[in-house]
Amino acid sequence: MDVLKKQLISCILILVLCPILVKAQSDSEIISVSLINQIPDPARAGEIVELRFRVENSGGKEANNVEIELMLEYPFTEIPGEEYIKTIKTLSGFQTGEDAVIIKYKVRVDKDAVKGINEIKIKEGKKGSITYSTKAFDIEVSGREFAQIIYVDKAKLDPGKETELKFTITNIGNSPLQNLIFSWNEENGIILPVYSDDTKYIKYIDVGESSDLGYTVVADVNAVAGLYQLNLNLKFESENGTSKEINTRAGVFVGGETDFDVTFSESSAGQTSLSVANIGNNPSLSVTVRIPEQENFRVTGSTSSIIGNLDKGDYTIVSFQITQAMMRGTMDRTQSRGISEEQRQQFSQRNASNNLKVLIEYTDTTGIRRKLEKTVPIQFRSFTSGQENTHAGQSGAYGRQQSIWPKIIGPMITLIIVAGGIVFYRKMRSKRKRK
Repeated sequence: MDVLKKQLISCILILVLCPILVKAQSDSEIISVSLINQIPDPARAGEIVELRFRVENSGGKEANNVEIELMLEYPFTEIPGEEYIKTIKTLSGFQTGEDAVIIKYKVRVDKDAVKGINEIKIKEGKKGSITYSTKAFDIEVSGREFAQIIYVDKAKLDPGKETELKFTITNIGNSPLQNLIFSWNEENGIILPVYSDDTKYIKYIDVGESSDLGYTVVADVNAVAGLYQLNLNLKFESENGTSKEINTRAGVFVGGETDFDVTFSESSAGQTSLSVANIGNNPSLSVTVRIPEQENFRVTGSTSSIIGNLDKGDYTIVSFQITQAMMRGTMDRTQSRGISEEQRQQFSQRNASNNLKVLIEYTDTTGIRRKLEKTVPIQFRSFTSGQENTHAGQSGAYGRQQSIWPKIIGPMITLIIVAGGIVFYRKMRSKRKRK
């Protein structure tokens, strides 16, 4: 019986209050704001997200000059040129559902935003009124998945030689990366990996971490010196399974330094010739051969010779007027008395050395001027006994033999004539005795 009384009283109150509530609703403005969606969903750190709100008036009274303000707090920041206070001039009574007003805001998510749910607030009220209400909405934010390919290991490759080349992949975003596939290529096939293909796999790189990928590469031995482009490709997945691809490029220089071989060619008539060959894998530019000042040799005339450019495998001949210097401070008997036998031998060996120092200067294919010093054994022969040595060699010895003939030919002729006269005289005398 008591239960029936309570139910009856409740029904009476509803019947009495409903007209009052309906009348109150019809005579007032009831503004509500709700979040429809966000694009993209989830919002990405460091990028722009568009937020769409629905504004309704569920009251019967018309609402004028309704202000809706988006209140920006970290990790959301404003975009220059965007308006964050929007005014709706008129909201009719019971303007809801499909008839509601849709407003949009664009904001930027901070690049260091924490992955997860972040709040953003809307403040609404009538323009000129001091009464405003605030409501918070949840915005889902994902971390920024971003990787950077840093090529730091080698900038120059020597043609024909194996070179260790290393690429570094760094996660510079704020979300882990997984299932990374890295590959590279040089479109002309001048630079190729050896002992492996050009693709490598990385399972996981955490935020701020790096991974090194090493290759052994060879540049074609016949490659033209210059800058070559490597096309780099990286594919990876974010934690939510989204795939992303990065394409970039790096440059490597093929070329650089070279090497030379210098050998003694010949010596004649006071001229010493040297063979200079480019034995490296790169051409050399503006080559100059120079005989530096040294203890054992003297150069008469120019000490340098300009060759010009010398391609790999090419050689040329350069000549200089070179003589072997006398023993500096020739040791006389007085001087030799005060030194040991070992010192005397060292003195003699130093002055008798026939190793000529040759300096080669050239410009490599990177434009850098370089110097190489070579030691070349020179064949010298004695020119006059007890005098200085010269590089004339056999031609000098032959000259000495020719110079003796004028001295002995006269006496020899005289001797022959005298001997002939004696023989003739003896024959004549023998004939007279027979008669």
